[in-house]
Amino acid sequence: MKPKLSVYCITYNHGPFIAEALDSFLAQKTNFEFEIVVGDDASKDNTQEVLKEYQQRYPDKIRLLLNQTNRGAIYNFIDTYDACQGEYLALCEGDDFWINPLKLQKQVDFLDQHPEFSMSFHNAEVRYQDGSAPAYLLNDHTQKKVVTVDDLIGNKETWFMATASIVLRKTFLPKLPAWMVESKSGDIPLNILMTQRGPAGYVDEVMSVYRKHSGGQSNTDHRWEAHFLLNRINMYEHLDRETGYQFSERFKKTMAEFYWLLPDTVDFETKFWPRLRYTMRAVKYDPATYRKPWTNLFKEKILTKRQLEISRKLRGLK
Repeated sequence: MKPKLSVYCITYNHGPFIAEALDSFLAQKTNFEFEIVVGDDASKDNTQEVLKEYQQRYPDKIRLLLNQTNRGAIYNFIDTYDACQGEYLALCEGDDFWINPLKLQKQVDFLDQHPEFSMSFHNAEVRYQDGSAPAYLLNDHTQKKVVTVDDLIGNKETWFMATASIVLRKTFLPKLPAWMVESKSGDIPLNILMTQRGPAGYVDEVMSVYRKHSGGQSNTDHRWEAHFLLNRINMYEHLDRETGYQFSERFKKTMAEFYWLLPDTVDFETKFWPRLRYTMRAVKYDPATYRKPWTNLFKEKILTKRQLEISRKLRGLK
């Protein structure tokens, strides 16, 4: 018999944190059966040893997908999603954890009572592991109780749904689209694709912790690296098509920001034609923000440093 819910957990080098995550899953009090599915992408630390120890203690509760070679975060994301058998999925990465033993019951009750909703999410505490800044709550009193796909697609990337706060209805999206293997992000497309199929309901309670630390996924996203910027652009092009081009203008404004940054990356700082192409694409996608006089565009974004030096010499400038 399939469980009603699958706890979906992906890990990589989460040795210092994974036991706390697993304990928070096992502490859940529910009137339904749930499984815990953990996908580890060949961690180099002791994550897999900890996972095996817990699986031996709870063999009927925990299923492990242990990669022996590192395939990449998005493959782990998709493989673990596919392995989950529940009608519902409760997301929590291995470095985050839950702090309310009734979390799953509350969110499943909500989704059972609102069959048109695709997701449920709640408030979360954002905590700095090194204590470099005080903890804070992700959502404030202005958070909408019902969130639609329209709310998730802005002119810039938005983040107000902590991954560890989400319970989604997997029956609305049994398989992820094939193009997602190209995406560096799993959360952004998953949330948009889910809310395209039904709204998300907000539970105004703090029931999880999002842990910020040096090895976290958010710290591997570098907006000054060309591969990251191009990957984001590709992801939004796919999402634009998936949503029937209903939000094209907003997607283009988001993509324009990434195009605008590309000439300043190491990859293109000495390459005139890519600098010209990406600058013009930014201007085309968001003219209100990026259109400037041609002389300014050439000096600020298009000409390489060497070309600027030659131009100044030709004009008799130092």
